Amino acid sequence: MQFKDKDIQHIADLARLDLTPAELKVYGEQLSSITGYIDQLQDIKTDINSSSQSLNNVWREDEVIDWSDEEVQVALEQGDREGGLLKVKRVL
Repeated sequence: MQFKDKDIQHIADLARLDLTPAELKVYGEQLSSITGYIDQLQDIKTDINSSSQSLNNVWREDEVIDWSDEEVQVALEQGDREGGLLKVKRVL
């Protein structure tokens, strides 16, 4: 897509830029080059033929396991408490 000077001036006005005529020409060429590259990217075939690939869910289902009160107490005793809450190490 080729940008005209009035289009570049409109974009510059929206961005509150005061451009010289030389800058308008340079920016117009650069924007035209960028949009030309985007047009090339749109021509790339990106379809995936899923019939040739077997797609399976590799994640296991979550299982809820109830702990006895004794197991819960043992687990909670292994950590430090602060203000009645279990204090855990920071995860980065």
